[in-house]
Parts: sequence; structure tokens; C-alpha cells
Amino acid sequence: MKGDEMENWRHEAAEAVGTETAHVGGEEQLTEDTWHELGPVRDSEDGPIVDLRGTRPGRLLDVRLAGSAGPREGAAVPVGVRLRRGVLRLDDPGPLPAECDRAWARIATADHRASLLRGLGFAPLADRLAAGKPDRAHGEPKRACFLPGVRLIRGGPGSGKTTLLKEAADELAREGHRVLLLTRTEQVLICVPDQARLTVQQQLADLSVAESRLPELRELLHGFDRAAYDAVRRRIDDQLHADELEQQLAAAQRDYGAAAADLAQARQELRRARNDWSGAADGRRNLTEVRALTAQLADVDAELARLQLRVERRPYRGRNRDRKALYRTERERDALRQRITVASDAAITVERASALDTALSDAHHWLDEAARDESEAYTRVQQLHAKIAQLRSTKPSEQDMRFHAECVRRGLPDLQTEYDDLVRNSSGQAARRGQLEERLWWLGEGACVATDGPVHCSDTLPHGDANTRFDVVLIDDAGSRPLSEVLAAVGLARHTAVVAGDPDSPQPWLGPRLRGEAGVRRWCGATVFSHCGIRTAEDARTHAGCYVLTASRRVSLERTTGGRHPGNRDTDAGMDDTGVDARAGGGGYTARSAGRVVVLDTAGEPLRHAGIIASLPRGSAVIAPHRTAAAHWLDAVGRRDDLAVGTARTMHGEEFDVVLVDLVSDDWHARTRAFASATSRARATLYLLADAASLASAAPGTPLDRVRKAGAEVRAVGDTGVVPEPRATTEPAVVAP
Repeated sequence: MKGDEMENWRHEAAEAVGTETAHVGGEEQLTEDTWHELGPVRDSEDGPIVDLRGTRPGRLLDVRLAGSAGPREGAAVPVGVRLRRGVLRLDDPGPLPAECDRAWARIATADHRASLLRGLGFAPLADRLAAGKPDRAHGEPKRACFLPGVRLIRGGPGSGKTTLLKEAADELAREGHRVLLLTRTEQVLICVPDQARLTVQQQLADLSVAESRLPELRELLHGFDRAAYDAVRRRIDDQLHADELEQQLAAAQRDYGAAAADLAQARQELRRARNDWSGAADGRRNLTEVRALTAQLADVDAELARLQLRVERRPYRGRNRDRKALYRTERERDALRQRITVASDAAITVERASALDTALSDAHHWLDEAARDESEAYTRVQQLHAKIAQLRSTKPSEQDMRFHAECVRRGLPDLQTEYDDLVRNSSGQAARRGQLEERLWWLGEGACVATDGPVHCSDTLPHGDANTRFDVVLIDDAGSRPLSEVLAAVGLARHTAVVAGDPDSPQPWLGPRLRGEAGVRRWCGATVFSHCGIRTAEDARTHAGCYVLTASRRVSLERTTGGRHPGNRDTDAGMDDTGVDARAGGGGYTARSAGRVVVLDTAGEPLRHAGIIASLPRGSAVIAPHRTAAAHWLDAVGRRDDLAVGTARTMHGEEFDVVLVDLVSDDWHARTRAFASATSRARATLYLLADAASLASAAPGTPLDRVRKAGAEVRAVGDTGVVPEPRATTEPAVVAP
């Protein structure tokens, strides 16, 4: 391909993708920074999930739990997820604010195709494929994954092309090659633990509990008059307090009686002490006189001793005078001694006088204390009488009692207290919440990472640097991928690309207004097989660059011969044991019946979606003709997360042991490719839900005509062993014999 031609096809393809994207996205172009709401989170037996059945959300780049306004309008908690068969299973996100009840995701957008196509540098494989000239197919199909060049593989449902590509990808990765495998696979995002983030989440969860509690409390407290309740409460408390005071009054009265008796006894004791003290007055006076005379006698004795000492000295002038004084003092001494003797006979003892004084003092002290105690007891009794009278004056009415009892029964006072505390603390919480939400956002950036192993495995084009290149690019399900997507992926390959698919798969969907755009129809509405001129099995068999896989391990509507066992890998003449036509130029695909096909006759009755769903075994699939019918089945599925529900387009590439195809909501005559894909999803049992009368009158060549010609077993819906009444167990009710 010449340089101008290379530039032209890349430009044309990119422009076509841009036109398609602009039409689908409308005026608002979605980017990979746009957050998409996946749906509400609900609990299941295996933990929290988001039901995405019936949709194909694209490659998830980041998932956060947030409120209905979106991740940037509140708390956004990153969470690890696993998306399989339309059910998004969430890992434990840690502490979660109450408002974070919905899952939001950043999704790789279709614009990436255009950027990859525009950014293609040296890409000879993509150029050859764009020219419709893949390299020659020779040898085994698996060998093509190890040979330089670009080649095609045509294989019907169950032919093993997906297994072939995965095994080759693993082997190439072990040899050190960088491999891109585009195939239908479950998506896994791991959320890296971060203690700082978990701490912020816990703080936000606590704030959320408090904030969510306020409106709840306002609703519960509607009509509650706190002032009226407090007034009634005070009146009731007054009566309870009065009852307590009555008990205190009885005790106070007892105390007062004891204090009055003690006071009377103290008075009696004081009178007795006074009488005793008064009766001993003369003896106390004599004792005092004795004490005074004794002191005087001591002075006289001292004077007498002094005089005697002077008189006994040598003669001196005045000696006679001193001698007379000595005689006089002796007479005074004798008189004092006589008086002391007389007074002592009439005086009481010192001990007796001290005892009387002490007894009198004690009696006075006792009387003072008894009088004080009696006064305090009397005052206490009077105060209690007055307080009780005051409290009894505000006795609550019966209406007050009923009002109080109802408020207490509903816990309104405590709720009001809780509400007041929350309101008082809420003033600073708004700013605090904003800070925590912003911190949580940045802590969550990069927390979710894809778990790519040595093989980059994805259902969509890789997200990241446009200059990223892979040694080998393997593409599965190319029969349903737009040509532009396949070319963009092949352009990432350095030396090898293998494109596998089924041309009979549902074709890329274009809106009615885009079907008139030649460029869009060529690059976005066509597939790599139609671009290379492969539209039938004969085209594939004669195409030099296409391998053909013929084995089938799926249920088929086509009649088979020879009585082969389901899953038999024997081949027709000219076929090797791998199911590949060994003849030059490829070979043909032969459909084989693996399992059983059962038509469930509705007899023209309205569908009982719930009853049919309840009887399907675990892990089954229900395929509806369009999204509206799929929505009805999803409504009936309820909480059965084990069932896959969708359309032929959303379920393409999957396989199940048991598949139920709805032929009642639509006869599929406008969806022949989708019908072929839907009826090839079953490995063991294919149930076709239809009206037998419609089958009998089906126009030739229609899907219903194919069902009629298949000669499948026909049973009425509800017959035992087909779709029986649901049992009280989770075990499958539909069991293939």
C-alpha cells in the first residue's frame, strides 16, 4: 500500500469514528474523565453488587461509591470490583458514608479508536489488513499466533477459537512476548488498601450518620412542644419531690422529738449541777479563805525566819525592837494557824470543788448544744412543711400525665436532646466535610488498578499511551467488532496479529441516521471479514488468508447425521482432528448438535416471567430479542444474581450450560444474525420459549421456521421436568436428562 493510500484509510477511518461518536454522544462529548452512573448498590449472598445485566458498560477505569449527584459532588469511596456476566461484585470498601449508595465509573470511551488510528506510525500489518490483503494462512491456526504477519480465523460458536487464542497468548507471554488479547473477559479492578484513606472514610461516615440523623429526628419530633413537656415534667417532678420530702419530714420530725427530749434532759442536768454547786458555796468560801490564810501564813513564816536570823546575830542597835517584832510575828503566826484550822474544818476539798465546777460547765455546754440541735430540727421541720405545701400546690392534671406518658413512650425528650446536640455541633461540620471529601478524592486517585497479568487481556482497546505497542495482538469476536476497532488494535502489533471471529455474529450496530454515511458504514458498520470479502462459509474456505475451525461444542438447531455423541471431535472427510479444514485455502464449518433443544409452548398464554425464572437452574441465561423484553425479564429476575439476562448482542461471546431464548416477545425475523448467536450460547440445553401455533405458521427462512424444521422436542410451559413450579430451594429445577 502506497504512503498516500495509508494516510487516506487512517484519516477516513478516524473521521468515521469521530462522526459515529459525535452522533452517539450528541453535543456533549464524553471523555474518559466523565463519570457514568452504573446503578444502585444492593446486598446479595456474596456481598454488595450492582446489577448491570442487559448492558455492556465498556472498560472500567475507576469505580467509586458516591451519592446520586456524582463523585465530585460529595464523598466518593474507591472500591475494587469484579464484573462478570453483567453483575458487578464489589469488594469491601471499608467505612462507608450513608449517602454512598450508588456506583459510578470512569469508562474508556470510543474516542480512543480515533486517537489510535490518527496516531498510528509504522503499522504495516494494519495497512495490509485495511487493504483487505492478510498474509497467507498455512499450517495450523494456532501456529499463526507465532508467525509474523496478520491472518484471520473463522470459527462458529463453540469451535474453540477463544481457547486457542488464550492458550497461544499464555505461551507467548511465557516466551517473553508482550501480548494484547482482545476477548470477552471479566473485568477486575483491585483497590489498594490505604490506612489514611480508611481513616478519612470513617470520619466521613461518622459525619454522615450525624447529618442523616437530623432530618430523621425532625420528622420524629414533628409536633413535639419541648416547653410544654418541660412544664409538665416539672410539675410531675415536683410531686415526686414532695413524696421524697414527706419521707424526709417524717425523719425530721423524729429527729426533732429526739432533740427536744435531749434539751429537756440537758436542762434538768443543769438544774441539778447548779443545785450541787450552790449547796457547796460555804465550803467553797472556806476553801478560798484557807487558801488566802495559807498564803498569808507563808508570808508570816518568811518574815519570822528573817527576824530570827537577825536576832541571833551579835548585839546591834535596834536588837530589842526586832525582838519585839519577832514576838509579835510569832503571835500572828499562831493566830493564822488557828484560823486555818477552823476554816479547813468547814471547807470542801479541792477535788470536790473542781468536780462541781466541771459538772456545771458540762451542763451548760450540753444545754447549749441541745438547744441548738432542737432549734435546727424545728427549723428543718418547718422548712419541709413549707416546701411540701408549695410543691403540692402545682399538682399535674390527668391530661398532663397522659401527655407525659406518651412523650416518654416515644422517647421524644431524649430525641430532642440528641437533636439539639447535633444542631449545636453542625455549624462546623459543613466545612469539615468539604475538607474530608476533597482529601478522600485525592487519596482515591489511582487507588483502583486493573489486574493485568503477563497478557494484557481486555474486551476493548487498551487505555493509556497511544504509542504503546505489543509484540503480538490477538483479537477474538471480530465478527461483531467494527472494522475500525480491529484495525486500531492490529496497528498496535509489532510483528504478529491474529483476528478470529464468526462472520455470522451480530454485526456492529449503527443508528438509522448513520447508515446513510458511506464512510461510517464502511469503517464502523462493517467487520474485518466483510472487508476482506468473507461473508459465507464458502468465502472463508476459499480465502487464502483465513483459517476455518469446524468443530462445535454448542447446541445447534441444525440437524446432524451419524448419531455423533455431543461434543464429538470427529471430523468429516477432509477434516483433521482439530476441526480445521486441512485443504488448501481453508475449509468449511459444520454445525453439530451438542445437547438437546426443547421448545416450551406457551399456547398463546401471556408469559409468566417470574415462574419461568424461578424454575431455571443456577448459572442459566435468558436471552431476549431486544432491550425492552430484556427489561421485563430483569424485573422478574429480582435478586437471583446467578442468572444472566440480556440480548444477543450483550450476551455474545458468553456460553452457558442452559440457555432460554425468548421467541414470544419477538419472532426475530429482523434479527437473524442475533438469533443465530443467541441459539448458540448453550453448551447442554437450549430452551426456546415460543407459541407452537406461531411455529407452525412461520414463514420460510425465518428464525421460527428454523426452529420448526429442527424438529425439537415440544413441551408445554409448566410440564414436569421442563419448567415446574418453583421449589423452596436454590437447587436447579430445570435439569437436562
